[in-house]
Amino acid sequence: MWCHAEMIEVCVLGPVEVRAAEAGASGGYQQHAVLAMLVAAGGRVVPADRIVDQVWGGEPPASATATLQAYISRLRRLLEPDRAPRTAPQILVSEAAGYALRLPAGQVDAWRFERDVARSPDLTPQEAVGVLRDALALWRGVPYEQFADEQWARAEIARLTELRCAAQERAVTAMLRVGRIAEAVPAAQALADAEPLRGEAWRLLALGLWAAHRSADALDALRRHREHLADELGLDPEPALAGLEQAILEQRGEVLEQAVGTDRGSHPRPAQLPRSAAGFAARTAELGELNRLADSALAVISGAGGVGKTSLAVRWAHSVAGRYPDGQLYSDLRGFGPEDTPADPADVLFGFLTALGLPDHRIPPSLDERVALFRSVLAGRRMLLLLDNAAGAEQVRPLLPGAPGCAVVVTSRSQLAGLVVAEGASPLRLDAFDDEEARNYLRGRLGTTRVDSEPAARDAIVARCGGLPLALAVVCARAATRSQFSLSAIAAELRDEQGLDAFTVAGFKHDLRAVLSWSYRQLPDGAAALFRHLALHPGPDVSRAAAISVAGDEARGRLRLLCDAHLLDERSPGRYVYHDLARAYALELDSPPADVLVEHYLFSAANADRVCFPYRQPRRVPPVPAGIRPETFADQDEAYAWQDAEYDTLMAYTEICSPAYLKVFFWVLSPYQQDVRFHLHDSITLARRALAVAERDGDQWWVGFLQYAIGRAYLRLNRIDQSLPALEAAIEVGRATGDPVRLAHGLLAVATGIIGVHGVPTRPQTIQAYPYAVEALAAYRRMGGEFGRAEEANALHPIAWYHFYRPGGRAKARALLQESIDINVASDQRHAAAGSWLHLARFHAASGDLAQAVAAFEDALTLYGDRQDLRIEPLIGLYTTHLAAGDEDAANRARAEALTLLETARYPDIARLEAILGPRP
Repeated sequence: MWCHAEMIEVCVLGPVEVRAAEAGASGGYQQHAVLAMLVAAGGRVVPADRIVDQVWGGEPPASATATLQAYISRLRRLLEPDRAPRTAPQILVSEAAGYALRLPAGQVDAWRFERDVARSPDLTPQEAVGVLRDALALWRGVPYEQFADEQWARAEIARLTELRCAAQERAVTAMLRVGRIAEAVPAAQALADAEPLRGEAWRLLALGLWAAHRSADALDALRRHREHLADELGLDPEPALAGLEQAILEQRGEVLEQAVGTDRGSHPRPAQLPRSAAGFAARTAELGELNRLADSALAVISGAGGVGKTSLAVRWAHSVAGRYPDGQLYSDLRGFGPEDTPADPADVLFGFLTALGLPDHRIPPSLDERVALFRSVLAGRRMLLLLDNAAGAEQVRPLLPGAPGCAVVVTSRSQLAGLVVAEGASPLRLDAFDDEEARNYLRGRLGTTRVDSEPAARDAIVARCGGLPLALAVVCARAATRSQFSLSAIAAELRDEQGLDAFTVAGFKHDLRAVLSWSYRQLPDGAAALFRHLALHPGPDVSRAAAISVAGDEARGRLRLLCDAHLLDERSPGRYVYHDLARAYALELDSPPADVLVEHYLFSAANADRVCFPYRQPRRVPPVPAGIRPETFADQDEAYAWQDAEYDTLMAYTEICSPAYLKVFFWVLSPYQQDVRFHLHDSITLARRALAVAERDGDQWWVGFLQYAIGRAYLRLNRIDQSLPALEAAIEVGRATGDPVRLAHGLLAVATGIIGVHGVPTRPQTIQAYPYAVEALAAYRRMGGEFGRAEEANALHPIAWYHFYRPGGRAKARALLQESIDINVASDQRHAAAGSWLHLARFHAASGDLAQAVAAFEDALTLYGDRQDLRIEPLIGLYTTHLAAGDEDAANRARAEALTLLETARYPDIARLEAILGPRP
């Protein structure tokens, strides 16, 4: 895709830069300077010698002309990337021994700014507001910012800055003329603050304040300007400002009417906003988002109980009240609270209408009539409505103004999706504080010195409250009323008190338990039951599939209800989390046993194990209980991804499951732990817990299997001495019970432990391992079937190494290793095949055939694919083999990739790898 000229934008109202969909780098300081000079010339030709002189500050080097030509060439490629070779440039042209920039005004921000400011006087005030607002939005800082100290740029910077001030004054004037007083006042204030000696800015500010019925503030503004002039210049204000001051003092409305061209009239101006909460902290981003959303006229703030929706809405409403000169209306709609029923919209409208000056006898009785009258009264006014604690969209809809000009902010524990869909409301979801925001809240309520003098206690309080503002407020109240207590003492109390008891306040009906109960009791029975049941889940989040096992197909709708009430949060598609305190509340309720969740995750893990390791026989998993709908997986990649995502959760379920299920959990997790992600210490710990159950029950099959698994895990850790006792115990069980699988697995594991798993074994090691491997191979061949065939491939490895050291045995060894590869490929076990390729690669390296060794290591690497942890071993082999072959570049590439993988991969025996590769950078 080519980047066409019309896609180029050159920006100088701030740092000089070029924007284009596919533009490359626009060069360094001097190349930027050349472009900036051409922009400053406004399309006129700039002589080349003047550019040279200005770029090099009057002392150009001998190569300056050639360097300038190089800059011009690069800029042309940047500005016209699709220009055909040897065709004349159309944008950066050469004329009269100089250069000129020929872009449309719309593609250079400074030119576009000047064009729009120049045409603004010919527009209507309404049109001028939009044009000037867009023009001023082009500014990003000081024009030509990186060249502000250059002599050639100063005059242009000063000219543009003055034009910007004039444009700001025109914009404020236009806002005043169309009655947008709430926008004009802050704009004029900002201009006056930036230019305190500029009389026009102060005149406009005073007019705006007067138009907003803030005469005292208008007079104060004019006084401040007079003081600035006297202090800085020793001058008096210009006569027009003195005349304006006198007109305000005398309240001569015709002067205001003549100046701003609008008649504000007089009507009741309600100011019903509640007091802003003390200790308000953080929410900077949310306040900014509300400023943006307010332009859409209707915003919905949703969030869990106690998250601070009302505090945010009230704080924001106070901060912008000046934008709404006709006043502010407020109502608590009682959607969630101790009251049995939410507020009736008809009653709310009655209160609003009386606040707007209508006598009781003029207010009609029906809801529809009150809605019509309310909208008629608000027509033409600029008011702010704060509708707090709404139950639902139907409660809010009658309270919305009918015409633009008023802003409405609604808070609710529900997301009020009906308003978003039908009324175009802008949603703002409010979440709990992050840790730093919570610390700032504590500092605001308790003082920085007290909070930061005990950082450990402070952070423990933050963690216990989970960022929930209501919980933090309760703790702050406790700390404030016990000022003699240290924060450490408060933190200790929170730690010792269970559940929500720590956040109970005597005589306070809005404590955390009550607030959560108001959301809970609004739920239908099915959603309430699911809320209680899923709280038993021990992991960080719970899947939709688990909820379906609990509640059947109705789970989807119930999950949506819980999320809408902010009792659950869908952090990613199909994954749901509780706030810690919401979970604590759910666990206080009458919860069912966790058996369904345990079984869902156990049998889902069994399905993943079956997909990843299809040859494991016999399966030691009981039938799926009725009603449980475990997850299924299309292929190994999908199953591995699920195991990765749910591993911590599965391990948590092993802590709460019944003893009978503990052994099954180990069965389905052990291949993933030992062969896929190397959670080897977890595997050993879980196996020992299951072994205790098996020994108690006298179940010899499980005793043999678990001993083998423990020994095998130690093998993967390269702790041979610790592995052998467990493996010998597994062999003993296999012989005593006549179990060929236990016997064969134990024998092969001992053989593997003797020869090692990471390198070329010694001749004595192969002799010692050989009888174990031969007996294991015979046992696997007697078993037959896919399972025996898959394990037969592994038994061939130590036998092959035995033949490697026999006179004339290397051909036999190579054939055995190739046979192991073929078996694994035929069984579609690509990772096992990669392991066989590793043995063959080491065989070639030990035989001195380094080229064949490199090829075999690369085949193993290919079969491991994107499995980062498994790729490390073949990379180690490539590194050592390339070094032996004298190819240092290839060796270093393999080393670099291996070290990179060690940063993130879970891999056993890191010390061994670092001994080979050297320490990580």
